Amino acid sequence: MKVKYIFFLILLFSLVIVQSASAVNYEAPTVKILPDKTSYTPGDEVTITADVKLTDSGDYTFPDEDTLKAYTALKDPEWTYEIKINGHGNEMESSKNPLSISGWELNYPSDNTIIISYTLTATVPDVSSTGDMIFFQIIQTDEDGNEYTSGAADPVERTVLNPDDIDKLQDILDDDLADFNDQIQSKLNAGVDVSAAQTKYNEAAADIKNSKTASYDEANELLTEAQNLINEGEVLLNQAWAQMAINDAQETLDSVDFYLTDFKNNRSMGNDARVINIETKIESAQSSLNSAKTLFNDASYTQAYTLAETANSKASEALTYAEEVYAEVSKGFFPDFGSFTFIIIGIIIVVLAVVGYLVYTRATSWDELG
Repeated sequence: MKVKYIFFLILLFSLVIVQSASAVNYEAPTVKILPDKTSYTPGDEVTITADVKLTDSGDYTFPDEDTLKAYTALKDPEWTYEIKINGHGNEMESSKNPLSISGWELNYPSDNTIIISYTLTATVPDVSSTGDMIFFQIIQTDEDGNEYTSGAADPVERTVLNPDDIDKLQDILDDDLADFNDQIQSKLNAGVDVSAAQTKYNEAAADIKNSKTASYDEANELLTEAQNLINEGEVLLNQAWAQMAINDAQETLDSVDFYLTDFKNNRSMGNDARVINIETKIESAQSSLNSAKTLFNDASYTQAYTLAETANSKASEALTYAEEVYAEVSKGFFPDFGSFTFIIIGIIIVVLAVVGYLVYTRATSWDELG
């Protein structure tokens, strides 16, 4: 007896879970909003049309104990709706919000096709701040008023603007644009190619200027575009800045390479401690530059600039030292050829002595003959 009782409780509990997890009995609505804009301002009048097709609930099109509601956050809603049974129905009107249709009105054998067509006219209300607002939403509730969440369609939302926020945004972007211009001028003075960033600046400035005489929704679009242009321009500016630093570092390394080639190939100073010291500095600079190039390719321009500057500093230190060594080994009548200097000087002396001897003996022989 106990076993049967426990089984009954489990079965009852399972039924409750299944009921609570039931999905909605409608497909996602097809919604159109006129005028169709990305943002709206208080006082705008809108017309919304939506078709909602029911899906069967077992043997019936909709549970008779449930309710289907259409909701809007717009003010002064006026609804016209029609329950179409296999394409036929009668229009009805309502100003209630939400507009509720009982399951009893929607409960038909499942071999019927039920579509509810809504037309809503309403006005965008005042808002305290810019944000998204529900323009249209379908909600299904059970007999206790609980909303179904499984399979529920997302509400149709649009951005509603607070005019005060647009004015504030214009002020903010004026400041952002001025700051962007300061960045451009600073980097221009440093020799950076700012042409790409300057183009973005000019486009953003035009959008901000035009926003001040546009409608609020148009102003919002212009200001959004201006903000994107400023962001893109700052990225391009940092990219050019990092590229210049990389080029400078590479140029300095190439300058040092001239001296190293001379020391090692022309003067046989490859084992000279001074040359080895220069090579050590160059290897460190090259490593920093390689890291800078990797960061640049990953679009991490600020970090790339920092490492390129580090590379250039190391390379400049090596260049200064290389110039000092070059000046040292090149002074005097005989250039310094490192450890071979004295050998080469000796060879030159011997050659000069032999040539002198030959010249002397030749001159002497002419005197004896003459």
